[in-house]
Amino acid sequence: MECMKFERKGPIGILTLSRPERLNAINHTLLRELREFWHERFRDYETRVVIITGEGRGFCAGLDLKASGEQGNWQPNVGQVQDSYTFQSDLADMVTRMRRAPQPIIAAVNGPATGGGLSIAIASDVRIATPTAVFACSFINLGLSGCDVGSSYHLPKLVGASFSADMIYSGRLVPATEAKEIGLVSKVVEPQDLMPTAMAQAEEWIRRSSPLGLRLSKEVLNETVTGISMENALKLENRTQIMAGQTADSRESRAAWFEKRDPQWQDA
Repeated sequence: MECMKFERKGPIGILTLSRPERLNAINHTLLRELREFWHERFRDYETRVVIITGEGRGFCAGLDLKASGEQGNWQPNVGQVQDSYTFQSDLADMVTRMRRAPQPIIAAVNGPATGGGLSIAIASDVRIATPTAVFACSFINLGLSGCDVGSSYHLPKLVGASFSADMIYSGRLVPATEAKEIGLVSKVVEPQDLMPTAMAQAEEWIRRSSPLGLRLSKEVLNETVTGISMENALKLENRTQIMAGQTADSRESRAAWFEKRDPQWQDA
């Protein structure tokens, strides 16, 4: 991979966007790598949680506008409108692949998360930030709509309609302290504590949840946040509980509870 790095620490995968000289802004190569990365996670049973962060001073500063004139077309042999539309569709599909991945995702936001970088952060399940992190729907500052790459979908579900409208209509920078107050991030920690905090969160999920239970929980949440009826949510939960309850891990969990120890998960 040219523009990002991936390492595993046991069942925890750490994805680092690695274009620090451009605040990890998204160029064609990084987009291709991100789409392929999330596609590969769909059947990756060894990785149970993914932490995504940025190298250097930034998380992700959105699209790399300076690189746009140097990269050529995204889709060869078509006109400008089709080329632009295909790129936009594939950029949006990257977020779809993130949500489709069965692993819960923790965004460790170490600096600016703007434009498409904001969209990556809010498509994650949990966001932990440093005091230098800022968040912005910066699309509107470029003469575009403030709604892009899932921002109009994910942001209201995190912070409500009013704060979402403020961010989307203004494109202003939201500092980490305000992001914590409105529920955009769950924790603000010092830079040296960012990755240890994210790792501790991932380790807690892995310790407490069976592999299948964790995957199914994300699957259910993906469905319920879309606004399905209570009856359909209950049907989905019922199916999930019966499936998970028939596994060897479920039996091991109950035994561990009575024996007052941590379960030994087998993903079986």
